[in-house]
Amino acid sequence: MFWILIISLGVAWTLQSVLSLRQMKAFSNLFVGMRRQGKVCMGKFSGGIVQGAIVLFLLDDDDGRIRSGQRLRGVSVAARFQAFDMYDGTLMADVDPAEAAKLGKPLVKAIDNACTNYRIVNGGGQPPEPPTALSRLLAKLPSPGRRKKKATTPKTRASKPEISAVPTSGTRIVRRHAAVATQPSERS
Repeated sequence: MFWILIISLGVAWTLQSVLSLRQMKAFSNLFVGMRRQGKVCMGKFSGGIVQGAIVLFLLDDDDGRIRSGQRLRGVSVAARFQAFDMYDGTLMADVDPAEAAKLGKPLVKAIDNACTNYRIVNGGGQPPEPPTALSRLLAKLPSPGRRKKKATTPKTRASKPEISAVPTSGTRIVRRHAAVATQPSERS
């Protein structure tokens, strides 16, 4: 029974690796083919366990108008790129990701990432790598180094005396100051 489990895990891992390599090769071929035709704007959203998405927009070199688009969305390595003509003819700067809401939240986030990348690159910068599913999960977990700061109100600060230490010629003098809350009319 143990060997059957080990062999089936090995076969599943091998199959997943082969399909993953096929998907990466299809992406590379599509990207290179689009890049030979002009500028390409890419956006991605890594879903982790849930559905992820990648969008590629082929842009005119002159004004940044979208000539064609491709999208990939799914959870498995069996997902393939499909034509995405929803934004054809639109300026990349004018793309509204919310228009694609009916196609799913991951695709909207990928389109938003593509728009952000386009603005950053046009501004002369380099777009950052979007956070992965694991880094988003870790950011939500409480960290032992991060503590929430307690809010202090002016009333509690005013009632506690402040202590200040002023060193003078090797001795330490401690002075106590009572904090006094003043009214705005008294400050004149």
